[in-house]
Amino acid sequence: MNTIHHLDPASQAPMAEGPDATAITLGQAFRVLLFVGLYVAVPAAGILAVGLLRLVDFTPASLILAVLVGATAAAMLALYVHLIRKYGLSVGDLGFRRLSPRMFHLLWQVPAAIIASACVQGMSLAAFGQFGLDTSAVGASNSPLSLVTGLPVAFIILAVVIAAVLTPLWEEVLFRGAILSGLLRRFGPFLAVVLSAAVFASVHLVVLTFPYLFCLGIALALLRRFHRNLWAPVVLHAVNNGLVALIVVTAL
Repeated sequence: MNTIHHLDPASQAPMAEGPDATAITLGQAFRVLLFVGLYVAVPAAGILAVGLLRLVDFTPASLILAVLVGATAAAMLALYVHLIRKYGLSVGDLGFRRLSPRMFHLLWQVPAAIIASACVQGMSLAAFGQFGLDTSAVGASNSPLSLVTGLPVAFIILAVVIAAVLTPLWEEVLFRGAILSGLLRRFGPFLAVVLSAAVFASVHLVVLTFPYLFCLGIALALLRRFHRNLWAPVVLHAVNNGLVALIVVTAL
């Protein structure tokens, strides 16, 4: 079997392409994460500043939607500029490969992952409650997405598409296509999966939902490893976010 090599512009070291190939180093992956954070922060802060200064008469719903659109566009731009273009990566290098019959395993893997994550979250909230922590902030009515339900139907659909399609796509490129790959070059599979899940859960900046996101992050990484295809975690991520969006929209 022939092996195709790409040169890393930073180190000029050849990188092998194959089922278990890793596209970039750990340092490069975390630099990409930093740039994504910076790119997301700039439009989000700008939109919030415009709203606070009353330069645009935002309602809470339209403000949330504007931030969601701006942050998503900025994240995708950052990944293109600082990951795909900078290192000359193809979609195959990132992990997007031809679908195989193995993907049918997702029919049980996706619900199993979501149920397991929900069980972990439930047990964690029960434990938090024993220590007197207020866990009422976890719920559909307290989700920022719930504010968007006051907008016209077209804007609600836009918000759901972003949350259930675009967000899983760019987050999987970042966390399983880049960060997990970088961790696998430095550590063994077990530690790489756990660390990638911890990073994924931490960057969402919500302490009470950390257990759910951590468990989900482990499942996403395991699917990436099991299927050797980034489409598998994208599907799980999209179904998870779609369910959350559906619960939010129908609960209000």
